[in-house]
Amino acid sequence: MNKKLNFIFKNKKIYKVFLYLLVFFVIIFSTYFFIPKFFNYAPKLIEESLVINSDIKIKNISNINYKFLPSPRLSLSGTSLEFKENILAVEGAEIEIILNPLSIINYKILDYNKILIKGGFSIVEIDEVDLLFNYIKQNKKKIIFKKNKIVLLKNKKKLFEVSDSQVKINTTNNLQQLNINGFFFNHKITFILKDESKGKTKIVFKIPELDISSNITIDNKDKLQPYRGLVNIEVLNNFFQFNFSKEQNIKIKEGFLRSGLINSLIAGNLSFKPYFSFDLNIQPSTLNIEKLILILQKKYFLEDLRKTEFINKIDGSLNFRNMFRGSIVFKNTEIFFQNFKVGKVNPIFFDANISQFGPKGKVQFNLNTSIQYKKKVARNLKMSGYVTPSTSKVTFSKIIFDEENFTEKKINNYEEKFKNEVIDGSLSNIFNEKKIKNFFKNFKL
Repeated sequence: MNKKLNFIFKNKKIYKVFLYLLVFFVIIFSTYFFIPKFFNYAPKLIEESLVINSDIKIKNISNINYKFLPSPRLSLSGTSLEFKENILAVEGAEIEIILNPLSIINYKILDYNKILIKGGFSIVEIDEVDLLFNYIKQNKKKIIFKKNKIVLLKNKKKLFEVSDSQVKINTTNNLQQLNINGFFFNHKITFILKDESKGKTKIVFKIPELDISSNITIDNKDKLQPYRGLVNIEVLNNFFQFNFSKEQNIKIKEGFLRSGLINSLIAGNLSFKPYFSFDLNIQPSTLNIEKLILILQKKYFLEDLRKTEFINKIDGSLNFRNMFRGSIVFKNTEIFFQNFKVGKVNPIFFDANISQFGPKGKVQFNLNTSIQYKKKVARNLKMSGYVTPSTSKVTFSKIIFDEENFTEKKINNYEEKFKNEVIDGSLSNIFNEKKIKNFFKNFKL
């Protein structure tokens, strides 16, 4: 009995010792993290620390609070930030500087692990993007944006924005990485820039709702040589791959496009100064143009107009060779079809333009061809009018056949014939070569 009592008594002593030690460590731990609450963190100390450690200028600090949960940090309000010579400006955000727990009681030095930027908006000039990427490579501290709006400008005019973004700028060992998640034209996007060792940079960009994804590898081992790399892009189940080199512009070579609609070689140039534009040569070996027309009709003239906002930001030209000739030019929110030539015998020449999408959108066109009759000279045919893709309707406004202007009544008759003999319930039939040739052969004075 005495042995049992002694055992219980000894255990109680051990428990008390552990309890006292636990209380002691809790007090010390709490005191350690709570002491900075009484420090006077001067704005000058914060400003100097951010410039030295992250090359960030902070302005207009109106309030500074210390918080020790969920981790020791300084919370700043009423501030604005400028990243390295204003390559990135942040306005209207709440800033939290996450302190290094091992040195928080040193009030003369501000040692921090990362910066957290909540809300507000960030402004980037497109001409400064290269400088921003270089900053990310050199940065030694982790920077995180939450619920931030990123506005991209060109000559102080807004190009587009990424709303409700989550951004991480991270440097670990030999890896520098930028992650952006947010909404672009109301579509969720992911952008990753990863600078690895051995002079390689990887870029990943995705817009799942628009079926757009890309994977880019850039090789810059030799600083004296231009950038070189490989690009893989997938858009609406169309797969692009090409090699590129960059000096002033980006030169594309050995490229190809493969999908259920087209197989084609691609080459040309991309430019980002003074604005983004492209000039690409397309040489298709196969092209299902009738199927392509139906897809474009559905996506850009029948469905949600938000999908056309991305097209309105495009500037450049696609120059077709091989199966047919002509250029599609994207300019000032309009699309122009210029100098098209289709067919080898009695070819059809046409121009067209699209200035509006959606149910009210129309395609204006001008057409010119020659009609060869048996044992007779060829006669010239000129037509103009517009196509309404949402209703699959083709309207003729003018017809000149062998220098004779058709009357309105005669134009209406041929318009009705075109509807019944060519369109025949499907807009894609306007590129049905057999139907078109039969329609033209029936023209009479």
